[in-house]
Amino acid sequence: MNYQQQPPQQQQQQQQLPPHSSDPEEELPRVLLALQTVYAPNVGGVGVGGNNTSGNGSSSSSPFDRRDVADRYLTSFQRTAVAWIVCDRLLSTSSSNTSASSNEDSTLSTQRQFFAAQTLHAKCLSDVHQLPPDSLPSLRDSLVHHFISHATDSVRANIENRPANRPLVTRLAMAIAALAVQLSWHTCLNDISTNVLSPHPELGPAVLELFRSIPEEADSNRLVVSREEDLWSYRDMLRNSSNIVLGLCEHAVQSTKSSGFDDVATTEAVLSCLQSWIRIVDMDPYLLEKTVLVPWVFELLGDSTNGGFELAVDVVVELLRTYPSHRKGNEGLIFSIIPKAMALGQDSSAVVGGAGVSVSPFQKSIQEEDEDGMRGYCRIFTEMGESYSTLILSHEEMNQGALVELVLRCSAIPDPDIAGITLHFWYRFVMGLEDLEPFEYRQIKIDSFSGQLTRLLSICTNLLRYPVGVEDLSADRLEDIEVNRSYFADTIDDCCRLLGGDAVLRNIGGALEEECHRVAALPQNRQPSDWHGIEAHLYAIQTIAMYVPSDEPQVIPFVMGLIPQLPTQVPLLRATACRAVGKFAPWLGRHPSYLQPLLPYLAQGLSIPKCAHSSAVAIREICENCQTMGDAALQLYDGIVAARDLQRGTPGSGEDFVIDLKNEIEVLEGVCKAISTKLLNDPSINSNVINGYINQLAQPIMTSMKVIASPEYSASPKQMSAELSRLTVLVQHLRLPKQSSFSRSDFILSLMKESWPMLDSVSKKHPRDFNCGEKLCRLHKHAMRECGAASYAPMLEPLSDQIVGNFSVSILSPYLYLASICVSEFGRNPAYSQLLFGMMANLSNSVFNSCRTVDDLTAHPDVVEEFFYLAGRMINYCPGPLVQSPLLNSLLQYAALGMKLDHRDANRGTLNFLEATVSYSLKLRTASALNAIEEASLAALEKAILAEGEPLVINLALALLGDLPAYRLDHGGGSIAGVLFHLNMLCPQLLFQWIQPPLVSAPEHAKSAFLGSLQSQVSRRDEFNSNVRKFTSVCERSRKLQNSERRQ
Repeated sequence: MNYQQQPPQQQQQQQQLPPHSSDPEEELPRVLLALQTVYAPNVGGVGVGGNNTSGNGSSSSSPFDRRDVADRYLTSFQRTAVAWIVCDRLLSTSSSNTSASSNEDSTLSTQRQFFAAQTLHAKCLSDVHQLPPDSLPSLRDSLVHHFISHATDSVRANIENRPANRPLVTRLAMAIAALAVQLSWHTCLNDISTNVLSPHPELGPAVLELFRSIPEEADSNRLVVSREEDLWSYRDMLRNSSNIVLGLCEHAVQSTKSSGFDDVATTEAVLSCLQSWIRIVDMDPYLLEKTVLVPWVFELLGDSTNGGFELAVDVVVELLRTYPSHRKGNEGLIFSIIPKAMALGQDSSAVVGGAGVSVSPFQKSIQEEDEDGMRGYCRIFTEMGESYSTLILSHEEMNQGALVELVLRCSAIPDPDIAGITLHFWYRFVMGLEDLEPFEYRQIKIDSFSGQLTRLLSICTNLLRYPVGVEDLSADRLEDIEVNRSYFADTIDDCCRLLGGDAVLRNIGGALEEECHRVAALPQNRQPSDWHGIEAHLYAIQTIAMYVPSDEPQVIPFVMGLIPQLPTQVPLLRATACRAVGKFAPWLGRHPSYLQPLLPYLAQGLSIPKCAHSSAVAIREICENCQTMGDAALQLYDGIVAARDLQRGTPGSGEDFVIDLKNEIEVLEGVCKAISTKLLNDPSINSNVINGYINQLAQPIMTSMKVIASPEYSASPKQMSAELSRLTVLVQHLRLPKQSSFSRSDFILSLMKESWPMLDSVSKKHPRDFNCGEKLCRLHKHAMRECGAASYAPMLEPLSDQIVGNFSVSILSPYLYLASICVSEFGRNPAYSQLLFGMMANLSNSVFNSCRTVDDLTAHPDVVEEFFYLAGRMINYCPGPLVQSPLLNSLLQYAALGMKLDHRDANRGTLNFLEATVSYSLKLRTASALNAIEEASLAALEKAILAEGEPLVINLALALLGDLPAYRLDHGGGSIAGVLFHLNMLCPQLLFQWIQPPLVSAPEHAKSAFLGSLQSQVSRRDEFNSNVRKFTSVCERSRKLQNSERRQ
C-alpha cells in the first residue's frame, strides 16, 4: 500500500503583495506608504481597516489598503538586499511625505526611523552576506554617523525639554555592535572612544549604551556568522579589552562626581554597561578587584533612594554570581567585596559624635518598610550566601555565621515574595552541610548553625499563614499563595533532615500549643476568625510527618485531640487538619483510640467543597494504615452509595454525583484496601463472608452499569466514565486471601465476564468520547495485569474483537494502547501470535483508511504515536507473523509518512518502531544459529528493508539537515541516530548509497566527516551519537545562513 503526502489546501487566500524593487528609488516610496498605513492609517488618504478616506472621496490608488497587507509587505521587505540602502536613507531624513499635522508628522518620522534601525540591526545579525565584503566598512561608518547624529539630537532634546528618542539610539547601538562581530572589528572599543567619544564628550551615556551592547550582540543566539572561529576570536578580544571599558566607566563616574551634579542617566548607563560585561565577558577578577567601580557601586547601595539603586543591585548580584568562592583566582576580589557587602546589613557599633549605633541600610529599609530596599538587599545577601557557600562551610573561622544571620533576617521579612528569595540558599545550605565529610565534622558544623536553623523553622511557619481575608481572594491568587506555602514547607522539610524530626516537631508543636492558648484567651466572638496561626502550625506539622516516629508520645496526641475541636466553618483550616490526619495515618494505626472522633470529622468534610479532597485522601490513607478500619470504612462508603441512589431517584437531579468523583474514587480505593487488610489478616473468615464483602462493594456498581447499559437509558459520557472508574478501583485494589476458594483471579475474571455485555453496550453509546474510551481501556489493562495472562487468556479473543471493533468506529488512541498491553502480556507465548497479528492487521487497516495524508496524521498525532508503539511491540514480542507478512512493507511506507509529522510524541513512536525493526534484523543477522521461522523472518526483513529503506533513509537525512522534524536525535528507545546506527551495522553499503543524495546540500567538511564515520562503521553507540550531534550542529548553523540568503 503506497502513501503519498497530499498538498495541504489553503484555508484562506491572502491578498497578493506588490513586488519589491531592487531600485531604492522605487522601493523607498512604497516602504514610506506601507509605514504610513501601519503607523498613521488616517493620514494621507488610507483609513483604518482599509477604507479610503481621501478628502474628495475618490478611490485611493495605494496598494496598501489594509494594515495587515502593509505589515506583511514591510516584513518581506526587511529580508531583501535593497533594505540596506532604503533603511540608510530613512535614517538620514526626518522629512515626511504626508499632509499630517506637525505633531503627527514627528511621530511618524520617529516610527520610520526606529523601523529602519530595527531592520538594520536584524540584518547585521544574519544578512551581511547580502553585501560585498568590501562594502561593510562603509556600512559601519554610515551606522556610526547615524548613531552620532541621533544621539546628539537626544542630548539636545533633553536641553530643549522635548522627548528624546532613546530607543532609536539604543537600536542603532545594537546594530553597530552586531556589525562589529561580523567585521571582526577588534579595535572597535578604541576606535569608538577615539572617533566618537573624544570629539563628542556629551555622548558619554550613548557610548556606554553602545559598549553595553557589544558583548550582548556577540552572545546573541540570533547571530549568524560564517566562521565560528571568528566569533570565538572576537570574544577573546573582548576579554582582553575589558580594561578599556572599565576605564571609560571610571572616567564617566569621575566626571559625574567632579561636576557635583547628580547625573542619573550617566549613572544608569555605567551600571548597565558594567553588568553586561560582568555577565557575558569572562573578565579578569584582578581588574575588578582594583577598579574604583566596585566601591562606587556599593556607595550607591548605601541608600535605596539613590538613582540607579536597582541597577546597582543587579551589578552586585551578577558580580557575586560570576565570581563564586569555589573558583580559583577569585580570592582577592571576594575578600574585597565581603566587607563592603556585609556593611550593608550589619549595624555599626561605632559611636560617632555621641550619635549611638549606626543603623545599616538594610535595617533602615526594614524599619521604613521600604519594599525596593528590602528586596534589593535580600537579593544581594542571598546571592552572596549561595556564591560563597564553600567559605560558609569552611573549617576556617571567618565569622561565617554573620552572613547566614543576614540571610535569616531576609527570610524573616513579612512579605512572602521577598522572603521567598532566600529559600534556594537554604536548600543549598542544607545540601552542603549534608555532603560534608567526615561525619564528625559535619555534625560540628550542623551544631554550630542549629540555633539559626531553629529560628528558621519559626520564621517559615509564620510565613505559612494565610493572609487575613483569604476567603475573598480570587482562585488564581489563592493558587499563588499555595505555591509559596509549598516552598516554605520544603524549607521546613530541609531543616528536618539536619535537626531531626523529633526536635523540629517539638519546636513547632510547642509553638502550636502557645498559639492555641493565645486564641483561647481571646473573647469568644473573635476566636473563630483568628484561625490563621493554628492552621499554619498544622500545615508545618503535616509537612514533616515522614520524619516523625509512629510512637511519638506528646505532640501528635495533642494535635489529634485538637482537630475535632477546631472551628468547623473554616474550610481552609479544615482542609489542613484533614491533611494532617492523613499524613499521620501510620501513627493513628498504632493509636486507634484517636480515630473515633476523627472519622465523623473526615466524613463531614466530604460534603464541603474546599476540603472534600483533603478529607477523601485522609480517609484513604487511614484505610491503608489502620488494620481495624474495614467495617467502618465500608459503612462510610455505603452511606455515599445510598445518598447517590437517593439523588438518582430525585427528579431533575441531573448527574448522579453526591461528592466529586475523584474524591469518591479516593474513598473507594481506601475501602477496598481496608477490606483487603481485614480479609488477609483474619484466617477465620470463611468464603461466605468474603463473598458478602465482594457483593457489598461490587453490586452497586454492577447495578448502575446495567442501568446505563440498557438501550432505553440515555447515559451521559460522564456517568459511563464514573462507573468504569469505580469498577477499575475494585479490580486494582481489592485483594482476597490466597487460601480462599475464590481466588483474586477468579474474582476479577468473574467480574469481567459478568460486566462484558454491559461494557460492550456502554462503549457503543458514545463511541467517539475519548474519556469513556480511555476509562474502558484502563479497566481492561488492569484486569489483564491483576488477573495474570494465564488466567485472563479466555478473555483475549473477545477483548481483541472489542478493541478492533471499537477502534474502527472511534479511531481513538487508547484502544491502540490497550492492544499494545495485550501484545506485551501475551506476545511471548507462540500460541497467541496469530491472534495478536490478526488484531494488529485489522487495526492497521483502520489506521490506513482513516489517516492517509500528513494532514490526517497531524489531526491524530496520538493515534500515530500509539500505532507505531504497537507495531514496535509486535516486533519486540511476537515478530514472526508480522515480519513475514506484506503488512511490514505497508508499515515501513507508513512510517516514511509519519516521519514528516511535526509532533514530538508521534515522532518518537515512529522512530521506536523503525529502530525496533532494524535492530531485530541485526539481531537475527548476528545470531550464531537460527531456526526455520527466524531464517524466514530474516529473509523477509531484508527484503522489506531493501524495498522500503531508501525513503526512510532520505527522511532520516532530511531530519539531520533540519528539513524534517528531529525531536529524537540520539535518545534511547527510538531515535534518528539509533536507526542509522543499526542500519549501518546491518547494511552499510546500502545505507551509504541511500544517504548520499539527500546530504548533497550539507556543508562539505561536515558531510565528509559524517560519511567517513559511516564507512568506518563505528561500533560504539555513544561515539556514533556524538558524530551525529556534531553533524547536525554544523548543519543547523549552515541552515541559518541559507535561510537568511533565501530571504533576499
